[in-house]
Amino acid sequence: MLVLATVVLLICAWQWTSLRSERADIQQQLNRLQGKLQPAQAQAIQPQSLSSTQKSEIKEANQVLDELGRPWPALLLRLEQSASPDVALMAIRPDAAKGRLRLKGEARDVAALLAYLQRLEAVPEMHDVVLDEHELMEKPEGEGMARFIHFGVSARWGQP
Repeated sequence: MLVLATVVLLICAWQWTSLRSERADIQQQLNRLQGKLQPAQAQAIQPQSLSSTQKSEIKEANQVLDELGRPWPALLLRLEQSASPDVALMAIRPDAAKGRLRLKGEARDVAALLAYLQRLEAVPEMHDVVLDEHELMEKPEGEGMARFIHFGVSARWGQP
């Protein structure tokens, strides 16, 4: 029994030593891999090192960011508040880079169009509201002809 216990003890000691050595090797591999995963140091980009293509791409990206940063929900809310049943907006064309807004629509008559223009001028963020174009149109409706005014308005949008 004593010999058998000694043999088992020797086998356990040998296994323990082997596992300890294997653990040390795995720890070294882990340390080496973690060293490779260190974040790279960011270097500042020097503008003179950029090509003209890269500069133009950066400029275009900045323009897109500027357009996305505009208060579009506020603009649409103001236009909705200025609406009336006698005026229908057909198109809204914003030019965020210039801070301009182009509207196309139809009004039931001249009085409705003028009232709409006054409501647009009363919007605090809207400046230089101008009726650029208007045209009296007719279309068949029922047994007669319905008249309406097709119009185009431009304005500057932003803080005063």
